[in-house]
Amino acid sequence: MMDLEPKVGCGPLLTLTAGLLWLSGCGEMAQSGIGSQLVGALVPSLAGAEPVRTALDFTPQTIAANTSLYQIFTINALAVQAPGRLIQDNGADQTWASQSGFTASYRDGLLVATRGLGNDLMASDTGQVRAALAQGGGQAQRAVDFLDDFDQIETVRFECKIDAQGREVVDLGLRQPELAKYEETCSSPKLVFTNIYWLDDAGEILQSRQFVSQTVAYLRSNRL
Repeated sequence: MMDLEPKVGCGPLLTLTAGLLWLSGCGEMAQSGIGSQLVGALVPSLAGAEPVRTALDFTPQTIAANTSLYQIFTINALAVQAPGRLIQDNGADQTWASQSGFTASYRDGLLVATRGLGNDLMASDTGQVRAALAQGGGQAQRAVDFLDDFDQIETVRFECKIDAQGREVVDLGLRQPELAKYEETCSSPKLVFTNIYWLDDAGEILQSRQFVSQTVAYLRSNRL
């Protein structure tokens, strides 16, 4: 049984160059100060050089003016550190496009699929997990679809336990809310992973670390 709980180190927090935003994490996300570093980098850029524009417009000006449409994605295993923009919003179902080229789809803040990462998360049944989070913790089952070595979809069933971890003040940049932290530990005969969520009082997930696949490991996201 493989345990994919990573050892996370501390590196540079943030640089902003020619209108492109890059972020690297430092320990657990709640203590990293990601948000303040982001805002601090955006403000001086507004009076700086001419921005570089992309199809989805990841300029500092656009991000600063529309923070609700952006979040920060980090995948340590792939050295991916980039902003993502909301491209589809169907209420509970949202899809975000990363500046680095992949997309991530969420249902009620829980990661249900990725595309463009190679060894993607093809699909995940998160209904019981969401119900357990709403109840303050509990047991849940997940059925997760991965691609196997032959590019065939393999469904793996996990037994999961969701535990409340208290509350933490989380730096999201323009706000520093006190959020409820939860850990979800899921296990199957071959694989164990642990997701982490930070929820506001309305139950919205503002920050998370969620499992993608054995190659990609975890996708970290931080709402602005």
